[in-house]
Amino acid sequence: MTLEQEMQAWGERYLATQKAMTDRAREARQLHLRWIAAGNVGDFSTALAKAARVSRTTAWRAWRAGIAIEAGVNPKADQTDLIDAARALDSGVPVEEINTAITNNRVRDLANIADIGSVGRRMTPEAAGLREQVQRRLGLLGLDHLPPAERDELVFSAFMTVPDETLRAVIKSYRKGSEGAES
Repeated sequence: MTLEQEMQAWGERYLATQKAMTDRAREARQLHLRWIAAGNVGDFSTALAKAARVSRTTAWRAWRAGIAIEAGVNPKADQTDLIDAARALDSGVPVEEINTAITNNRVRDLANIADIGSVGRRMTPEAAGLREQVQRRLGLLGLDHLPPAERDELVFSAFMTVPDETLRAVIKSYRKGSEGAES
């Protein structure tokens, strides 16, 4: 088999796996609807993870991707894009705008800009970038599945453990950088 044929075969296997992931996402969303209809409240992804014997992150990602697909987001998008699409949907971004962002490989940027934290304001691109860095660090700790409100609570709790002297230095550096950027 030539290298090109091997690459083509890999692509076919990848697309088959992607289709299966899309199907699992749709199924997870349907299970969520049934779970709600049965009168359950609370953390669906944990309930699904325990029953399915998968990680909470796996359950959460499939469920969130299913929400995006159900709303009309392009089901051919990869799971990460579908999760970012669900975040954008949470912030009220129209499906058409999300699909355009997926086509242009910009859905994460769109979701970050549209993300509304628990403080109830739209984020600047710089703040969204910081939030993305926090999300990556949480991922290294196995906590990237946290919804925005829980993520913010964790970050705020961590902030409260930082000594005042350290915060003053961070604030001084921030002001120096932001005032320099405004000039």
